Amino acid sequence: MAQSERSENLEPAIWIGAEPTFTRRDSSDGAWLWQADPDGEPGDDKRRRAAVLAVSLARRAGGGAARRLVGRQYPDEARPRFCFGVRLPEIGGDGEIGHGHGHGHGHGLEDEARELMGSEAVEGRDGRWATVTADPGVVEVNTAPCPDLESFGAHLADIWAAAGDAGLSSFRWRYNGDEVDSGGGGQLTLGGPTAEASPFFVAPWLLPRLIKYFHNHPSLSYWFLGECAGSASQSPRADEGTRERWEELRLACGWLEHEALRGRVGPELLWSTLAPLLVDAGGNSHRAELNVEKLWNPHLAGRGKLGVVELRAFRMPARPAGMVAAGALVRAIAARCARAPYPEPMIDWQAELHDRWALPWFLAEDLDTVLDDLEAHGLPLDAHHAELRAFRRQPLGSARVGPFRLELSRAVEFWPLVGDVASQERATSRLVDASSERLELVADCEGDLPLAVRIGDHRVAPRVERDGAWHYHVLGLRRRQYAPVPGLLESLPPDEPLELVVEAGTEQGGAAAATRLSWYAWRPGGGAYEGLPTDADEAARRRAERLVVTPVDPAPDADAAPQQLTAWTLDVRALRVRAGAQ
Repeated sequence: MAQSERSENLEPAIWIGAEPTFTRRDSSDGAWLWQADPDGEPGDDKRRRAAVLAVSLARRAGGGAARRLVGRQYPDEARPRFCFGVRLPEIGGDGEIGHGHGHGHGHGLEDEARELMGSEAVEGRDGRWATVTADPGVVEVNTAPCPDLESFGAHLADIWAAAGDAGLSSFRWRYNGDEVDSGGGGQLTLGGPTAEASPFFVAPWLLPRLIKYFHNHPSLSYWFLGECAGSASQSPRADEGTRERWEELRLACGWLEHEALRGRVGPELLWSTLAPLLVDAGGNSHRAELNVEKLWNPHLAGRGKLGVVELRAFRMPARPAGMVAAGALVRAIAARCARAPYPEPMIDWQAELHDRWALPWFLAEDLDTVLDDLEAHGLPLDAHHAELRAFRRQPLGSARVGPFRLELSRAVEFWPLVGDVASQERATSRLVDASSERLELVADCEGDLPLAVRIGDHRVAPRVERDGAWHYHVLGLRRRQYAPVPGLLESLPPDEPLELVVEAGTEQGGAAAATRLSWYAWRPGGGAYEGLPTDADEAARRRAERLVVTPVDPAPDADAAPQQLTAWTLDVRALRVRAGAQ
C-alpha cells in the first residue's frame, strides 16, 4: 500500500504534556513578578513553596517520590536554578497509569519540604517524572507525559491541588481589578510513548500539515494567548518574523509533506529542515509558536532528541479543565492532520493578521471553523467547547443605546520590544512597551439600523457582520493607557480615559439616541487602591467602576454619513497625532 493511502487511516499514538505555571497572587515581590530564582534574597519564599508543591504532588500521585534535582543554568546566571522532581507511577502495558490513594493534605508537608530542600541534588533520572522549577515570576511544573486525556486531567488536578497546598495560584489580580494569568504561560507538548515512536516520526507528514493548519487559523495563535502577542511575545508566529524566513517555511512545508508521503523523511531531515525556520525574530528557536528544539536536536544534550513539539501560544488557564480542553484541541488537530490531507496553501495575511485577527469576534468565528472541521473528520470536542471559549471572552462592561446592546471587551494587543532584540537575548526577561491597549466594541440589534462611533471630532461606521436578521457592528479601538518610562514615544500623552460616543440611528435616518462610554485604565478620579484585590468580588467591583456609561444628546451633525473604515481597528493614538499636525 502506498504511503499516501496509508496516511488516510493512520492513527499514531499522541501523548500530551504541559507546563502549568503558578504564582503568589498576594505578592508584589520580584520573585513573583520578574525574577526566576532569587536564591535567598530578602522576601524569597519561592524555593520553599516549590518544594511544598513537589512533596504534595508526590503524595497525591500515590507511590510517587520527590527528589532534589540539578536544575538548568542559564547564561549570566551564577548558579543552576532550583529543581525538584517527582517520580510518578509507570504506565501499564494497557496504557493505564498506576495510581495510589495518596493525598497532599495533613501534617508534615513543610517538614518534608525542608528535608527535600536540604537533600543532595541528583543528576540522572529514569522513569516517569514531573519537575518543579523556577521561571521568571512563577514556579513552573513540567508534567509527566500522558497517553490520553483522562490521565492528563487527573495529573493536572493533582498539580493544581498541590499548588494550592503551597499557597500558589494559577492567576492573579492587578490593583485595578484586571484578572490575568500567572504570567508564566501554559504551554502544551505533543509526543509519543518513546522518542522513536513520536507521532511526528510515525507520520512524518503530520508536522508540515500541523504548521500549515496553525498558520491558516489565527485563533490557534491568539485566542488562547495571554496579554502580549506578536514578534516580542513568547510565542511569535512564523509570519511575525522576517519575511524571507516565512517564505522559506511555506516552501519547506510543501516539500517535506511531498517527500514524507514517499517515505523519504526521517527524524534528522525533519528537524534540520524546520529548526532554522521555526524561530522568533532574533533567531531564538525556544520562543517560536511551534517549538521543535526537542524534536530531534543533536545540539541539546540529554533532552534534544525527545520527538516532542511544544505549542507555546497558550496562556495559563485558571482551572485544570481549561488546560485539558486545550490539550484535547491540539491532540485532535494533530490526529486530523495525521489521518487526512490538508491541501490548503499557507495564507499570506499581511496587515490583516494584526488588524482583523486581533479582535475576539473574528477569532471566535475562526475557532468555530476549526471545531467544525475536527467534527467533520470524526473528532468532535463538544464536551470542551465551553472551556475553550472561556479562554478569550473577557467582557469589560455593557450598555444600551436605542435598540442596540453594546459590549466592550479586551482584544489582542501587540507590544513591541524596546531596543534591539539581540541585546536582550541573554536576559531572563525582556523589556516591551506595554502602554497600548486594544479593545473591541460590538453593537448588535435585530434589523439593519445604522450606528456610528464618535471619538473627539472623528466619526466612523464600524464594519457590519450579519447573522440572519441580527446585525453586529464590530470595531477595534487601540489607545495608550499610560506614558511609559522607558518606552516608545514617551512624550505622547495617554488617552485616559478613552471616551467614545455611540450614536444609534433609525431606518428613516438621523440619530435616535447616543451614549458616552468612558473607559479608565485606573480608578476614575485617580488615587491609590487599598492593596491588591482580596477576592473575585472586589476585583470585579474595581473593573466595573472603570467603565462609566452616560446617556447624551446626539450631536448636531449626527445625520451626516460617518467615515467608512477600511481597517477593522481604529488607532486612537494616530488620531491624536493627526490632530496635532493640523
